Amino acid sequence: MKTVTLVTALIAAGLLISATAATMAAVSSGPAPDVGALQKRIDQWLDGYNKADVAQMMDVFSDDFTLDDEGAPGILDKAQTTRIYGGLFAKYDTHIQGITDELRASGDMAFDRGHYIITLTPKGGGTTIVHKGHFLEVWERGKYGAWKVQRLMDMNDATP
Repeated sequence: MKTVTLVTALIAAGLLISATAATMAAVSSGPAPDVGALQKRIDQWLDGYNKADVAQMMDVFSDDFTLDDEGAPGILDKAQTTRIYGGLFAKYDTHIQGITDELRASGDMAFDRGHYIITLTPKGGGTTIVHKGHFLEVWERGKYGAWKVQRLMDMNDATP
């Protein structure tokens, strides 16, 4: 298994990706019902990613969602991000392991930050790619009725 930066690997494959990830937050604050609801949405995204279910994943993102992915050629919107995930799942068997380091909710706004490990195995054979990174998500509930990610920032970890 070879470890490379995800941006390098996916640019070479003609794709870009970001990921968010979570398990139970190491540090959390805010009303317990809000923290629990946010955790369910995070788990929904992870489950969708691991099943390659783009619709399930994208349901977590707001209509005005933007992705600021390190190495991407600019800020991506929800439609662009949806196409990227579809292309990724067409070319790779994927798995994400995510850890939320911090989850905080206050009123109708929240954020979570953490780190992840993504494993990409080419469907046509080839070298498995392992990517590690960190993320920060900004959530809003007010205008959506349910918690939705409005902004995702994804940073690659340096490879040894």
